[in-house]
Amino acid sequence: MSVQAWFSNDEVEIEPGSSTSLQLSIQNLSESTESYTIVPSGLTADWVSVDRGNLTLFGGSLDVVDVTISAPKLPSTTAGPTVTGVRIIPTSSPDDTIVAETTLGVESFDDRRITPLQPVIRARRRATYEFMVENHGNGLASCRVRLIDPSERVDGSFDPPAVGVAPGGASLVRLKAKAKRSLFRRATRTLNFEVEAEQPGHEPTATSLSLVQPPTLAMATVGKALAVAALVGAAVGAWFGVVRPEIRDAAADRVDERLAQFDAAVDEIAAESNVESPVTTVVDGSDDGDGQGSSPDEGEPDFLRLDVTPTALETTQNVFTVPEGILYDLTEVRIENANNDTGRAALLINGQETYVWSLANIRGQLFEPSLTPIRLQPEDNVTFQVRCDTVGDPAIGTCFNAVNLQGLRIEIDEI
Repeated sequence: MSVQAWFSNDEVEIEPGSSTSLQLSIQNLSESTESYTIVPSGLTADWVSVDRGNLTLFGGSLDVVDVTISAPKLPSTTAGPTVTGVRIIPTSSPDDTIVAETTLGVESFDDRRITPLQPVIRARRRATYEFMVENHGNGLASCRVRLIDPSERVDGSFDPPAVGVAPGGASLVRLKAKAKRSLFRRATRTLNFEVEAEQPGHEPTATSLSLVQPPTLAMATVGKALAVAALVGAAVGAWFGVVRPEIRDAAADRVDERLAQFDAAVDEIAAESNVESPVTTVVDGSDDGDGQGSSPDEGEPDFLRLDVTPTALETTQNVFTVPEGILYDLTEVRIENANNDTGRAALLINGQETYVWSLANIRGQLFEPSLTPIRLQPEDNVTFQVRCDTVGDPAIGTCFNAVNLQGLRIEIDEI
């Protein structure tokens, strides 16, 4: 053997997604000058880079080469000990090739995600959601799934209630959700809740779901019922106020007329006098009324876009204020995540969170369903707020997210 090599450390701990540098000592044991080619070897050869791939040593001399090891943060990067090494090949005698090895202790990392297949469902009381529990880490995920609803308006059961997901795998879970209370509604109601996958000793992951409940007693039905009740009331009032008194007056006049005729006949027989003709009085009444109608207000379609570009681990917001003399009916919401950033986005109206999204669950664009328009008054504030956890496109350097708002713009003096 004309050459020997060894690493400065026999065992090194490394975290996936990071790099570590080791020193490789190479000594020429022969008495003549020799050149060497240094190349990575083994199953982890793709992780290893050598700063000098070729080295020339005089006889008996020694030199040190820096070797950088970078473990990728992928599910295929198995946690635990693994061997990595480099091959030293003498140019003049390739048969004397040797391999220097060291042991890498690869640490485990968690990256669990929940991807809903139906984030929003429209139903009166019961709905079935499907979502994927994904494991992008390098260790086995054994998670229990539970429903989180601080308002206690939604309950449900999971099938299965717990899942075991291998690294790089995914498992389908169904949630049979049921709304509680409020059996009668005059307007559409949206129930927002979360599902969470948790494992003792690991960070839980969650996603947001929504149940949109249509009205059980629509406003149009209520209006028709009130109109019918008004007509019935008007008919009853007309009966007791107009028709019935008129009938009674007509009956009394007829009785008086018959009595007058009887008295006249008696007088004629007794006194042989002329019969006076009864006087008939005709009473006529009428009730006039005016109707007034109005046409509903019609606003002009209007489009509003709010975008933010926060850096990593920063929260940025963009605010729109409704101008004086304007009413704005918000009818459609569309959020954009073109670069697949991760983080949290929220749409606030006057400081109150109306919609909340997890950017990790949005690929490109996401439409919120068209619900009952949200009426914004003058000086009301609409805020688009984003917390950037991870930048999706490192070439840009920041997260880039936007929300598009569609609605009707109504001039107050037109109402």
